[in-house]
Amino acid sequence: MIDVQGHRGARGYLPENTLPAFARALELGVSTLELDVGVTRDGVVVIHHDRGLNPDIARGPDGQWVEHAVPIHALTYAELQRYDVGRLRPGSGYARGFAHQQPLDGTRIPRLADLFQLTESNRTIRFNIEPKMDAAALDETLPAAQFARALISEVRKARLQDRTTVQAFYWPVLKVVEREAPEMPTVYCTEGALSDPERARAAGARIWSPDYQTVSPDKLAAARRWGMKVTVWTVNEPADIGRMLAWSRN
Repeated sequence: MIDVQGHRGARGYLPENTLPAFARALELGVSTLELDVGVTRDGVVVIHHDRGLNPDIARGPDGQWVEHAVPIHALTYAELQRYDVGRLRPGSGYARGFAHQQPLDGTRIPRLADLFQLTESNRTIRFNIEPKMDAAALDETLPAAQFARALISEVRKARLQDRTTVQAFYWPVLKVVEREAPEMPTVYCTEGALSDPERARAAGARIWSPDYQTVSPDKLAAARRWGMKVTVWTVNEPADIGRMLAWSRN
């Protein structure tokens, strides 16, 4: 089975994790929207990749690029709406990596509820949502239990539990989801030297999501023996996609 995910919407075309990017991904025919979320100081679940405002993406009310990554959780939703995330900072590595991304000045960070409303008429689209946490920066977000509960509440409110998976590199947040919302599958993400299916299996993973560059036929075979599903990230080039498909058939 192939799951075509729109990574942060369609970030190669339009500003990532924004409603226009998700709308473009839907037009392109993806089967799943992949996105990241944070929670503002006043408890609003919003869509944003980093734990804080990205200096290569965000401009303040004065039109200037932000100088440091102010944590999303340090801002209220109203305060967050003052920042423009509609273009990449010229000359940045980010901009060079996405040279064809079309800027949309005035674009704001959306609520998760806004995305659910945007996709209301689409009865098949799935959501792969990552609550952004890092073991080295736990002071920048809600604690795992509160973060997971905020996300669960929004998904249940939209009645999208059966079309939502929750993924994370910080696995304690997944344990909360498994305990309090078992109807939503969890996805154990890994990268680099930590991309080991045995490690994920020992943690209780049923779905393992490694960086595709760290995958090997042996690792995929081991995951299959243990009954684990595998969803590799982020495979964009045709040759890489072909290699992953070939390995999955062996």
